[in-house]
Amino acid sequence: MNAEFIQNLPTAEQAIARLRVLGMPRRNNELWSFFPVAKIPTPEFMGTDFAATSVENAFPTASPAAAPANQETDFAALLPIANQARPMIREIVNGAAEMAMLKCNNDFGHTVLDIGKGAKVSLEILDNKVTHDIAAERFDINVGENADVEIFFANPACDLPLRFRHFNINQAAGANVRFSSICKDTAIGRVSVECHLKGEGANFDYRSLHVLDGEASQHSRLTIYHEAPRTTSTQLARNLLSGSARVSYDGSVIVGYDCTGVNSSQLVNTILMSEDASVSVKPVLKIYHDDVECTHGNTVGELDAEQMFYLVSRGIPKKAAQEMLMRSFAQETFLQLPDSPAKKRLMSSL
Repeated sequence: MNAEFIQNLPTAEQAIARLRVLGMPRRNNELWSFFPVAKIPTPEFMGTDFAATSVENAFPTASPAAAPANQETDFAALLPIANQARPMIREIVNGAAEMAMLKCNNDFGHTVLDIGKGAKVSLEILDNKVTHDIAAERFDINVGENADVEIFFANPACDLPLRFRHFNINQAAGANVRFSSICKDTAIGRVSVECHLKGEGANFDYRSLHVLDGEASQHSRLTIYHEAPRTTSTQLARNLLSGSARVSYDGSVIVGYDCTGVNSSQLVNTILMSEDASVSVKPVLKIYHDDVECTHGNTVGELDAEQMFYLVSRGIPKKAAQEMLMRSFAQETFLQLPDSPAKKRLMSSL
């Protein structure tokens, strides 16, 4: 077990102190620019004077180098710990091959995984079907050298009023992580990912699909830190939005000094099936080295009129033609994944 990784995780007392410093999320905070923050209930432990505590008093012995987890600024990352979520800690030894399903049984969950060198791991995250006013889960995942890990979820539509999922991922040299998800939820949710590519040759691949209708409001927040040379990251997000559904995608890539040969791409594609559906996209690139290749792109539109005409002119009913084009658009999100339990599960859910 990586002792330093475990020791850097904040305690409940530290999480509460930190949250009292940060205060409740506000729209003028760039982490929450697009989120309906008024829907977040104020936890009892925040009290009424939570803005009075100083950062130094919250963590008197912490420093960014010694305890980076204690310097977190994301409310959703600290919420499960502050609510006394009992951590489920698991070590996967070097060279192991494992498949697992993770399911939170309470309103607040905390999973800690230390994945050894060269391990091959497939993790599916399942929803807790018990109805809560709010649920928050946190996953701290340390990935050893040359390990290959897939993390995915493709659960049926959920009407949980408010849900947060936060992932903190650290990758050593040569580690490969694929993160893939499908969301069909009908209420308010936010998935946040903070990925640190700490070793040369580490690769992080992110793919998400939102298929939303009604008043659904789903939000994604990614921050990828390239902290070593020749690391790579890919972000591909696709959205199919109907009714008054809303999606936001806030993706940041930060390339550190001396990180030569970094390659990073971000692409967000959205199809709006109604006039009231909307999407907000905010790409951020912070690059502190010259020898890198970083790109981002964003497209928003409707189903292709020429493709629709082609299908309908050959006798396919309009609704069936729309469904064919939507299914094709959705499936393309995951076509590049290797054959694995994740790809099989994701494609079958479409």
